[in-house]
Amino acid sequence: MLMKYCWSLLLLFVAVSSQAAESDPSATFIASSPSTSLQSLSAELWARPRSGASVAAMPPVRESVRALLSAKPGATLVIRYPGGEEGSLWAEELYVWLISLGIDADLMDLRPGSTEPDQIEMYIE
Repeated sequence: MLMKYCWSLLLLFVAVSSQAAESDPSATFIASSPSTSLQSLSAELWARPRSGASVAAMPPVRESVRALLSAKPGATLVIRYPGGEEGSLWAEELYVWLISLGIDADLMDLRPGSTEPDQIEMYIE
């Protein structure tokens, strides 16, 4: 019953966020192939005031959640963040927002080492 409820919340999250979101030039999408994609969340985009709706509407977050929902069972959303305390705090905040929006913590993995110091990179593994 609980799992059915969680999936319903996730589907609602994707549906609502896709309707509310508009394209943003500070959000970067890099497609490496049809089955894998890297979403980059810029510090500039993250610095804006946040709410549940605004986090869900951020293109890199929205696309990462879509990819996770359409991935095979056992897939994980990897959140690769800049090193150091600031990067760690940024990743933890994103992680908590995603949990509050209905993403199961067991489906996410935080890892240091993004390629750019001002971006969080998200991809499905």
